Amino acid sequence: MNAIVINGSPRVKSNTMRLTRAFLDGAGFDAEIIDAAKLDIKPCLGCFGCWKNTPGKCVINDDMSGILNQIIGADVIIWSFPPYYFSVPSGLKALIDRQLPLNLPFMSEESVFGAHAQRYDLPRKRVAAISTCGFWTAAGNYDGVAAMFDRMYGKDNWSKIFCGQGELFRVPELSARTDLYLKAVRRTGAEFAKGGITQKTQAGLAEPLYERKVFEQMADASWGAAKDGGPPDGAFDFTTQMAAPYRPDGKERVIEFVYTDIYKRYQIVCRAADHDVIRADFLPCTTRIETPFTVRQAIARGEISGFKTLLQKKYRVTGDFSVMKRWNKLFGAPPRR
Repeated sequence: MNAIVINGSPRVKSNTMRLTRAFLDGAGFDAEIIDAAKLDIKPCLGCFGCWKNTPGKCVINDDMSGILNQIIGADVIIWSFPPYYFSVPSGLKALIDRQLPLNLPFMSEESVFGAHAQRYDLPRKRVAAISTCGFWTAAGNYDGVAAMFDRMYGKDNWSKIFCGQGELFRVPELSARTDLYLKAVRRTGAEFAKGGITQKTQAGLAEPLYERKVFEQMADASWGAAKDGGPPDGAFDFTTQMAAPYRPDGKERVIEFVYTDIYKRYQIVCRAADHDVIRADFLPCTTRIETPFTVRQAIARGEISGFKTLLQKKYRVTGDFSVMKRWNKLFGAPPRR
């Protein structure tokens, strides 16, 4: 099966392409990737020369003529892109606009809203759109994109994976959670290759990785910029992300981290219903963890075992040790349903 991916992200290693590659792996497609941002695709002139003067051929001589041939010859077309202001990136929009030679100038009677007949039999192609955004949910943030694809291919004639919380896919310390989502995307690709994505799978993909409050705390910390305008503090951001999934158990505790290799100190103040991360005006701590920052990062990324590392005396815990036994229940990613 001849498959192409039309990638609209100007970033080489985009979060959306992580999803797209997982989808391709699951589907078993050896797809050619077309990077729209790297190609010479000029804006459409709106001259309609491709309808009147040179039917089916654009008057602009650039990379678009080759892309049109690939679209015509593909059995599967996968659109991969991040949303830009609730639509597609400008380079990808130029490519979409330049698809005009694929249509005929004559009106189609089949469209309820009015449309032009197609020059080629595009409805027989399998189409999927894959995107991840930086909001806590995809719901409501892709309405414009979905409407455009409905008009391009017909409602229910294309499949979609629209995922919220895209920033999290580039945070290694959150891979335990994001890898589960990528695994679900691989299953989705396998279903797509066999004929269609089930409603159960679609519902699972729509489930947020984290609840809104947790995600927005982690997302804010992922940018490496201080809200108060002060200097960036990567260790504080890391500690904030680590603490964000905290699930209160009705107990109050103060967990102090002392990063011995960078000489920084922070506290996670856990209350009965919520928590804060502080770096000044410290409280008496109930648990104190003295560790090199690099060791704590490696534990968070799953590269080393926290328990084994403790036995190897690479970090030290004093005070209430029961927190360490309950760490995954308190701060681990909640299981996906």
